[in-house]
Amino acid sequence: MADRLPSLGAFIPLASDDDALNSPMPTLIHLEPPKSPAAAPKLTRLNGIALVISLQIGSGIFTVPSFVATNVTNPGWGVAVWFLGGLLVWTGAASFIELGLRIPHNGGILAYMRRCYGNPAGFLFTWAWVLMAKPATNAIIATIFADYITRPFVNEPPASPWVLRVMALACVWGITFLNGRGATAGASVANKFLILKLSAVGIIALVGSFYFITGAGEGVPKSPTGWFGEPLDQPPVDTWTWIGGFGTALFGALFCYGGWETVGFVLGDMKDPEGDLSAVINGSMTAVIIGFTLLNAALYTCLPMDAMRASRTVSVEFARQTLGAWGGVLLSIMVSISAMGALNANTFATAKLAVTAAEVGYFPEILANLHCSNARDEPYYLDKMLSWAPSLLVAPVQWFAASTRRLRWQSQVPIFSLVLNAMLTSSYVFTGSLGGLVTFIGVTEYIFFFSSVVGLLLLRNRDALRPSPVTYRTWTGNPLIFSVVSGLLILRAVISEPILGVAIVSAGAVGLAQFWLRFRRGGVAPVGGH
Repeated sequence: MADRLPSLGAFIPLASDDDALNSPMPTLIHLEPPKSPAAAPKLTRLNGIALVISLQIGSGIFTVPSFVATNVTNPGWGVAVWFLGGLLVWTGAASFIELGLRIPHNGGILAYMRRCYGNPAGFLFTWAWVLMAKPATNAIIATIFADYITRPFVNEPPASPWVLRVMALACVWGITFLNGRGATAGASVANKFLILKLSAVGIIALVGSFYFITGAGEGVPKSPTGWFGEPLDQPPVDTWTWIGGFGTALFGALFCYGGWETVGFVLGDMKDPEGDLSAVINGSMTAVIIGFTLLNAALYTCLPMDAMRASRTVSVEFARQTLGAWGGVLLSIMVSISAMGALNANTFATAKLAVTAAEVGYFPEILANLHCSNARDEPYYLDKMLSWAPSLLVAPVQWFAASTRRLRWQSQVPIFSLVLNAMLTSSYVFTGSLGGLVTFIGVTEYIFFFSSVVGLLLLRNRDALRPSPVTYRTWTGNPLIFSVVSGLLILRAVISEPILGVAIVSAGAVGLAQFWLRFRRGGVAPVGGH
């Protein structure tokens, strides 16, 4: 998955006449006027393609192929998952481009949800993204770091689960500490991490292609069953079970393709959005689909199916098989460093999302440092808010607030949001498995992707009453295919894992209750500044 998040503009809801039609509530937030086009640099077509590719290539591609292999019956379907997943994402990205043109402010999915379904849907999206999807994603990235950083020191993977958890937690809290001190990676460092990931993908794809052409791989070339045959010792599966496994594997591929939903943010920086958008999305999606498909074909060519299923560090096993021990160490270092860089970017971005949610009144205002007018008043505020708590609890809270006061008030570092994100991420590291988290994230995110694309169809239907000034329309099959397939994937996942479905529905119910308490009953009024 792309180790990036939507820009802060994703939390600026759309204020429009349609809000009155969509929801009986008054507008919660006022939208700032859009900046002049001349105020921002403009991207060329090639720049746009490169940016969209960078949004999608993440650390997950080096671990998730193992998860996919455990849920398919043969290598052929293991590769097909990546190709078909890419096509599904393509239809979604094409639909999001039209949504971005119809709702041109930097609103992202939040603006789409509010425009189509009203303010409660926008709040629910924010709730799910900040508390569920993004911390769970950070937990996976931290786990990938732990898997790969420990791999050179163990003979047989994986290391002890508790060792991996401790390493992942150390990474999470170490990165949180660095961000809390105000040390964030700049754009040049982020670009170096991207180059590192692209280099690792290129190495695997090129070496695997050589082994495929020469027929020297230890995987499919030496397997008596080939690409689509199934071993005799593998238990047969019925059609319903096969569909369920393939759907679960597809969520793994979709996790790695993640980042496509931010394509709408590229539009505002392009010289000719309506003229270039088709070329940008077609070029970037073609490149990423080819890259992911070739990488996985290379893995299945050089590694037996059992090895693919057994190790989460499949890239290291591939490198050891083809390049020797030094290749395994090199891939371990490359992937672990890129994962650490991804976690650094995600940690700060997720904290900023929580800050912006607090600024618009969605989350407690203390996350945005809006709980009191100045730093001098903060000790009295905390004493009042914690008057019910024992002194053993109040003392450490006051100490932490005092020790971080300068960073929070003078340097504007979102300490409380960083700590919230670290605590949530740690809980997912402790309680979740790779497969469980991938499915959890997939279902959570695709509920909103599905709803957004269905919203596009609703907006098109409204054109009959109020014609849209936007002339661009993606092929109707794109939103239809995406809506139907993603809806079926969500339904199948919930049926096969009812506990997961209950957890997500319960979290949504709590979110809606929180929205009702905060806004329907007066609760905490939206705030916009100190």
